[in-house]
Amino acid sequence: KAVVSTQSTGSVTFGYLLKKIGRVPVFTMAAVLNLVVIFILLEWTPTTHSYLYLFAVMWGMADAVWQTQINAFYGVIFVGNEEPAFANYRLWESIGFLAAYLLSNNLQLKVFMYLMVAWLLASYIGYTVIEVLERKRTGSCSVYACTGGVVAPKEQEEK
Repeated sequence: KAVVSTQSTGSVTFGYLLKKIGRVPVFTMAAVLNLVVIFILLEWTPTTHSYLYLFAVMWGMADAVWQTQINAFYGVIFVGNEEPAFANYRLWESIGFLAAYLLSNNLQLKVFMYLMVAWLLASYIGYTVIEVLERKRTGSCSVYACTGGVVAPKEQEEK
């Protein structure tokens, strides 16, 4: 319940926050939250359930960003090609779920969590590369990427 309620609240909150501070800080915050939770869980020996709810809330906050803002990001990056872009996104997301399912019975939990860290870091590096390439392509900050706020395409061309 903690994860789902945090995801619901976070989806609305991070959409608003993204407009104010930009996409990069919001994605960075989500990645850092995921890393913090993973590293804490790697070292944590459960003695009480009270911290477990805190970890669930932190994970839900990060997941709210991934579940909503990745879709928005795809809409910004693939203007005019949204349908194949989202189909490709869902395909690779499903392959990721399948890989996680197939590996979960064959790997120790710690090894699996280190793989999650590696995949998260690789994904964040890939995201950063896309942001940089998009800035070079457009000659300015893409929508919500730099300091927040909507920069309409016509306004970008005039500047």
